[in-house]
Amino acid sequence: MTKPQNSELLFYTDQGQGEVVVLLHGFLEDHSMWDKFVTSLAKSSRVICIDLPGHGKSRLSLESRMESFTADVFQVLDAIGVKTFKLIGHSMGGYVALSMAKMQPDRVLRLGLLNSTWKADSQERKEKRRQAIEVIRQDPQLFVKTVVPSLFPPKAQQKLKPIIEDLINKACTMSSEAIIAATQAMIHREDHGLLFQNLGKNGYLLVGQEDPLVDVNELISAAKANKNQTEILETGHMSPFENIDKVLIFLTKFIL
Repeated sequence: MTKPQNSELLFYTDQGQGEVVVLLHGFLEDHSMWDKFVTSLAKSSRVICIDLPGHGKSRLSLESRMESFTADVFQVLDAIGVKTFKLIGHSMGGYVALSMAKMQPDRVLRLGLLNSTWKADSQERKEKRRQAIEVIRQDPQLFVKTVVPSLFPPKAQQKLKPIIEDLINKACTMSSEAIIAATQAMIHREDHGLLFQNLGKNGYLLVGQEDPLVDVNELISAAKANKNQTEILETGHMSPFENIDKVLIFLTKFIL
C-alpha cells in the first residue's frame, strides 16, 4: 500500500511482509519503474519503493549532493522503523545505494547495482553533465526527450516506443531545478570501488551488454574478481524495461 506522509518525508510505497528490500529508481524515473516486479517480490519480502528527491511525488533535497539524497532516504526508513534491509538501485539509484552503504554500513545487508556503477564520474563525464545542465536550464523538456530514448539500444526504441513515451511524459513533469539537482549530485559523487569490492558475495551487479554509459567488461571483470554476484543481459541501460522476465529472476535471487 501507499503510505501517507508529511511534507518532510520522501514519497514511498510499502508492500508485503518479511525481510525488507528497498528499491531505488534511476535518474528521471520514479517508484513506478518497479511496478512490474513488486507484486512478485512482495510475496516473500516487505518491499519499499522510494521516490528520490525531486522525482515522482517527492520534494527536493536540501542540497544537491548524493549525501543529502542518502540522508533523505534514511529519514524515510527511520520514520517507518526499518533497521536493516537489502538495497538495490537502478542507475542513479545505485549511486544512492552505495552512499547509503558507506554512511550506515551495518544496516545494509546486501547491495545490488542494476545498470549502475561504483565508479565516480570521469572528468570527461563531469563536463558532459555540466553541459547538460545548461541545456536543462534552457529547455528541460528537450533534454528529457533527447536523453530518455538514448538510454535504449536503437533496435529496442521502436519496439518499446509506448514505454519510452510514458517515461518521457513522467520525466517532463519534473522541474528543471530537480533535474539539475540530481545531475549535480551525480557529478560530485564519490568512487565506491573499495566498498563494493568488500561486499563480496553480498554485492550484486546486473549490466546490459549494450549499455552506453558504463564499461561493461571492466565492471564484470572487477566484480568477478571481488566474488560479487554478476549477471549480463542483452539490453542497454534500461534493463528493467527491456527484459522484465530476466530482471525479475535477478531480483528474486537478490532478495532470497
